[in-house]
Amino acid sequence: MDQLPERVARWWARLDDAERRRSSVLAWIGVAYLVHYLVYTLGQPFFIEDAGISFAFARHLVEGDGLAAWPGGERVEGYSNALWTFLIAALYGLGVPVWTAAKLLGAAFGLVTLPLVYGIARMCRPGAPSDAALLAPALLAASTQFVLWNASGLENSAFGLLLAAGVWQLLRELRAPDGGRPWSALWFMLLSTTRPEGLAYGAFAALTLGMDAVVTRRPRPLLRWALAFAVPFVAYNAWRYWYFAWPLPNTFYAKAGKGTQFKPWAWDTDGWKYIKGWFTRHQVIWATPLLVAALAGLRGPGRWLGLGALGLLGGLLAWDGKAGWTALGLDGPPGEWKPVLAAWSRLRVGGVAATLALGGLLTLGRPGWRARGLLWISACFGGFFALYAGGDWMVQHRWFHIVVVALAPLFAAGVGELLDALPAASRRLPWPAEASGVTLNVRALALALAALGWTAVEVPHIASFSAGPETSVRDIYRRVRYMAWVQRKLDLDDVTLLDVDMGAHMYFSGWSIVDIAGLVDVPMAQHSNFDKKFIREYLWQQKVPDFAHVHAGWARSSRIPQHPEWRQQYLEIPGYPIGGRRLHVGNHIRKGIFVDEQQDAAPPEAPRFGDGVRLLRWQVPSPEVPAGGTVFIDTQWQAPRRSSDFRIIAFLTQGDEVVHSAAFAPGYGWYPASSWKPTERVSGGYRMRLPADLPPGEYRIGVGLIDAAGGAPLPLDPPRGAHQLFPGDWLSDEVVRVVSPAEAAAAAGADLAAARAAADDGDCDAVWPAWKRARRHVEDDDAFVRAGDAEVREALAGCLVARADAAADTAARVALLAEARRWRRHHPALAPRADALAAQLLEEGDALFAEADWAAAQERYEQALSLDPGLSWARRKAEDARDAKLDIQRPGRKRDAGG
Repeated sequence: MDQLPERVARWWARLDDAERRRSSVLAWIGVAYLVHYLVYTLGQPFFIEDAGISFAFARHLVEGDGLAAWPGGERVEGYSNALWTFLIAALYGLGVPVWTAAKLLGAAFGLVTLPLVYGIARMCRPGAPSDAALLAPALLAASTQFVLWNASGLENSAFGLLLAAGVWQLLRELRAPDGGRPWSALWFMLLSTTRPEGLAYGAFAALTLGMDAVVTRRPRPLLRWALAFAVPFVAYNAWRYWYFAWPLPNTFYAKAGKGTQFKPWAWDTDGWKYIKGWFTRHQVIWATPLLVAALAGLRGPGRWLGLGALGLLGGLLAWDGKAGWTALGLDGPPGEWKPVLAAWSRLRVGGVAATLALGGLLTLGRPGWRARGLLWISACFGGFFALYAGGDWMVQHRWFHIVVVALAPLFAAGVGELLDALPAASRRLPWPAEASGVTLNVRALALALAALGWTAVEVPHIASFSAGPETSVRDIYRRVRYMAWVQRKLDLDDVTLLDVDMGAHMYFSGWSIVDIAGLVDVPMAQHSNFDKKFIREYLWQQKVPDFAHVHAGWARSSRIPQHPEWRQQYLEIPGYPIGGRRLHVGNHIRKGIFVDEQQDAAPPEAPRFGDGVRLLRWQVPSPEVPAGGTVFIDTQWQAPRRSSDFRIIAFLTQGDEVVHSAAFAPGYGWYPASSWKPTERVSGGYRMRLPADLPPGEYRIGVGLIDAAGGAPLPLDPPRGAHQLFPGDWLSDEVVRVVSPAEAAAAAGADLAAARAAADDGDCDAVWPAWKRARRHVEDDDAFVRAGDAEVREALAGCLVARADAAADTAARVALLAEARRWRRHHPALAPRADALAAQLLEEGDALFAEADWAAAQERYEQALSLDPGLSWARRKAEDARDAKLDIQRPGRKRDAGG
């Protein structure tokens, strides 16, 4: 590294004046790229929501949880950008935060791509002036697709770099007398691990080598290249198959049951609209003649064929086969036109395909045909992939990121061909060269104007996106924070979430996740057609989500809200703010978290208010709290059918004086009392914040109810005791002791010690309640809560492992070990027991599977997975058994349980 400045100086000294000027221009283009890149880095910074998926997988891998969607979850290839995920993981393992790592890699990879593209552009026109080649990196530096998506946190920067490196290296190898060493095979192999469609670009490289082998009669470079590509490719995919148990990424299966967007012959589909949108919004359509110049040149007969085909295609696309006749003043198309009109869409698509194919043919045989041909087929495939995918939900044409990498050198080549054909292009312009030391000619001015014109087109897109970016990790993080607040309000220790936006949830929540889209959820991916029998078992019997975000398009496509279990068990809660007065709706919670249905009558001693509201439980489990602290009140209510809601008023008294009060909504305000059934018992844990200046002492705590509609108190029936706040309140026997912070900490320490003692005594059921009492004394002491939580989880897991050792039957041992894993998955005593039992269960499952006892086999596999989520093959077998048991057929698969 110390010798780098010296090496750069020697390299600079070897350059002639022209090369120095071009290198200087290229350096300034790199600076412009970085300035553009900072637009999406400093102000926002922008990370597309899907980037959080790779970040979470990278973190989980480094922290010892493997490639799982959440800490302790099952293995799942829930990403389609393996190399990018591993790169982020490598930097994270070195201590670089994933967010910083993604921005650094995006900037560096994009910057390195620019000189590679410049080099490729030069190879497109060997022997021609190389100044026009500088236009290629200049176009990329200004391109919204290239820079924005490099900065998005996704794999685009790595994909563009590897494609450019592969093409550049392959072209160098083709110029070598013996074919050179096939380093390009490594770049294309890595490209195939960056995104699945990268394999197609490797195939194009092999095709180019094959054509070269025919022309030069040198087959050995092709064979060496194929071997260099195949060995690491096969090795990587063999590892994938062993690790995940599925031949293709989970993301593929997730999309298999949702139908294809690939309708190439329908001109008005989303895919074609997406392609047309890029060409028109970025004004590329006016530059397409430059592609003819690049591919066919401007000196041979091919130029007229190419321009003629382009003109015919332009007419075919511009003319509307139906409405065009009206524009001519006719009532409609003539009768003989109707057969043509019926095939107009196919004619357009066929015209596009024929023109693209002709462009590839016209470039063959001309100097630089290998470079131009490889770029052309890469650009065409990039457009085809966008068509096949049906466009993209992300704005600013993400799929065209790789298209512009391939097209930029071709546009530069086209401009070069045009300038070479103009004699006046080399004419010098009047310029005070003596004063400035710089000469300027028409050619340089034309290249500068081309770059500036493209930049002018892109600036509005840059400004528009920077002011209103696409859905980012930050956007979904709002939902995570909101639902984390709901989790605390409901006093839940663990959450299972049903949602569709995975990035922020995977990274920030730590919850168990059921992915509606199936990207990070193997069972949902394997049943991506949302079969009702599968949904009924998987969602409502196995997972039973606590929280669910279901609305709009995913609610319609999944049909989850149509299930009776959904209508009966889930409540929609208010939306969260997303800017201005807008709320994001679709947030649901499971009603059973705080509502029980019981036919038993309320105990006679339970206080009764107004028209039958009964207070079944009123407890203060941790009464010692400091002034300014929080009192936790545990309640349960029952009420007959009411026409209005009510409010709970809790108050503290000392003697005859009310010193503090707070109001709460029964059912947390999400399940109003007017909706309660008479048999339902509605619990609620409420936190009362005490004044910071409340004097130390002992306070009794009471409660009263107020009708929400009229504000009138609901009197106690029958009345008892003296009224403290208003007629109808009830003074309980519970007390709150306001103590010093040291005394509150001592009370918390005593309850923590009780949790430890319960674990030591084998009273596992008492451990966590004792700890919850401990932390409620000092809820604001984050350090105590974090340290105590880790200690108690460790102790509780150990207690459960010891209890599992003494369990009489396998099912009990599985349940206890799985529960221990939930509390502390890395407990040292857990793995040996869980692994041995999981292996036993797998053997039993295989035997039952062979006997076609599908239900029992699935149960064994699921039990094994609860002990060791890394058993991906157990998940695959469990899904096969499930399908046979439920007699269902998953998308893209024959009804064959043994498969």
